[in-house]
Amino acid sequence: MLLFIETAALLLTAAVSWFFHVKCGENDYPAFLITAAITGGVGLVLYLFGRWRKKAFDNDDTFVIVSLSWILFSVFGMLPFLLSGSITNVTDAFFETISGFTTTGSTILKNVDDQTHGILFWRAIMQWLGGLGIVVFTLAFIPSVAKGSKKASLFAAEAPGLSVEKLSPSMHVTSRILWGIYIFMTVLCAFLYAMGPMSVFDAVCHAFTTISTGGYSTHQDSLAYYQSNYIEYVAVAFMFLSAINFSMFYFLAAGRWNLIFKNEEVRVYFISIIVMTLFFITLFLVAPRIDGVTEQQLASYPEGGEDLFKTSLFHVTSMLSNTGFSSQNSNYDLWGMLFVIPTLLMQIIGGCAGSASGGIKMVRIMVIVKFIKNALNELIHPTGMYSVKISGQSVDEITVRRVCNFLSWFLILFVINVFVLSWVGMDLEDACVAFLTCFSNLGMGSGATGPGASLADLPTAAKWILSVDMLLGRLEIITVLLIFFKSTWMTTKGVRG
Repeated sequence: MLLFIETAALLLTAAVSWFFHVKCGENDYPAFLITAAITGGVGLVLYLFGRWRKKAFDNDDTFVIVSLSWILFSVFGMLPFLLSGSITNVTDAFFETISGFTTTGSTILKNVDDQTHGILFWRAIMQWLGGLGIVVFTLAFIPSVAKGSKKASLFAAEAPGLSVEKLSPSMHVTSRILWGIYIFMTVLCAFLYAMGPMSVFDAVCHAFTTISTGGYSTHQDSLAYYQSNYIEYVAVAFMFLSAINFSMFYFLAAGRWNLIFKNEEVRVYFISIIVMTLFFITLFLVAPRIDGVTEQQLASYPEGGEDLFKTSLFHVTSMLSNTGFSSQNSNYDLWGMLFVIPTLLMQIIGGCAGSASGGIKMVRIMVIVKFIKNALNELIHPTGMYSVKISGQSVDEITVRRVCNFLSWFLILFVINVFVLSWVGMDLEDACVAFLTCFSNLGMGSGATGPGASLADLPTAAKWILSVDMLLGRLEIITVLLIFFKSTWMTTKGVRG
């Protein structure tokens, strides 16, 4: 059933491609039709094999389903690139595709402007499907696919954050509410983009990649192509909104304002945007007085009050939401290391849980900071009783332990990846940045992975390693790692089947 969803997306892209075949003479629509036939055919075979299965999914099944679905989507999703000749090798095609579905936004394309409209639309719709989640989409519109199963487990295996926040007793209804909000925001974003200098096609594609915080653009220069302050301010607004827990928009529509104001993570996220924007404005003002700042770096700084504010706000929102769009004068590699380090920190942290954003998530940082604070208080006051509280509610010990486990795995993976990426030919600094940006699903780092670099030049082995990192980051490590445990595939009676 999941592959049927991808088939439908491929057919929609084929229709768009056919339109531009008639209008512009582009000839990539057969690639999408052939891929749709292959994907739909495999989906049909799997459906026929499994249609008599009576057993409901258990927790182990959900991890396998979610992880393998994302891999299968990427395997079939790369075929249009290969069949159309847009990308000529499997490594680059898979990297581009999984970067799309995981909303990472890293690209190996050296000239996006040369791509056909069909390829550009496919890149955008991949990110849009991956933003809120492929499985969540299926739960919303084909709930019978998991009939009798624990749909909350399927939802939780894919949704980012500490826990599943139900908006209804039914996960099917919760999924529909979230996707309804997601679709409404996409339509509104596309409409506002189209009111500016964007074409309708560009507006739709950029709405897909803005709301999903993916960052793919229809132009190599990203949003800087339009040289429009209006477009950049619209992007700032929707990047900011897309990194907020989508449940907050449901509470807003329901008039439950108190739940929004009580949400500590949203407050911290909002304050972080303001503080970091002021911080970057200050850096731009102070940097010219610092020894070691070159004339070339000074020439890349924004000029004038509005340009200074807009550049800082856009950069902070793009990085903290993990979208990765570029605006006019936003190549932070040119600004110097003084700007790169806080930029990387924002990428790693990311937005709110339950949003389309990547990164560790604000709430995890809040939990670990409060956990450390309590540990210090216990040393000073051994008889005191302390608990981690978020939004006035105590966080249970299991959740705190999961946060600690997540951060431990993050550090372990960081060390392993830096070692392996260095071994396959990347510089140590580039290896560190590449892992952090791919795992945080932003995709734009510094140096070899920076705004002015091409990831096509990375070693082949590094591309496959970073592809895995993107999936680990999108599904937040544990969902992927569990498929490598023997107990996931075995029961007391033998192999699952």
